[in-house]
Amino acid sequence: MTDSELIEAVRNNADKGMSLIAEKYSGYAYAIARDKLSVFSSEDIDDAVQDIFVRLWQSIEKIDLERGSLKTYICIISKSVCIRKRDSLAKAQKNVPLDLISDYKADDKTVESELRKRELIEKLKVLPKDDRSLIMQRYYFGLDHKEIARTLGISEAAARKRAERILKRLAQQIEEVS
Repeated sequence: MTDSELIEAVRNNADKGMSLIAEKYSGYAYAIARDKLSVFSSEDIDDAVQDIFVRLWQSIEKIDLERGSLKTYICIISKSVCIRKRDSLAKAQKNVPLDLISDYKADDKTVESELRKRELIEKLKVLPKDDRSLIMQRYYFGLDHKEIARTLGISEAAARKRAERILKRLAQQIEEVS
């Protein structure tokens, strides 16, 4: 079936049409989800694939096949869903795998900022686990010192002072390299 026929099938009978689309593209969506969520469980990947097809169904009326194929739309939706899923899973764990950070929430495209980001990631990798967790929770997930203190089992003042010391040490290490 062509993309136009698949979209028309969804308009005529949502369940049947989405089944046809899933039959044709679920492997593709699953491959993207598996790539983007490789460090998480297979259940999380399966949930993401389901979310991809729900989002596709919700936006079926907005699809313009003159601008891109159905496969292209599925690719875009898959990446979007997986990034959100990865963010929520990592936030729930309070610890994102460091190898995901470089493309995680990458908004700026400049070479210099990407190099600085990679340099910082390398510095974060050598921090003790609790220090790394504190920095990630505070500056990556935006948690306040009270929440961080609770997750690490320390006082709020200790979390605040520790973050200050870690940042100072990181800044010195980066300045030494620059």
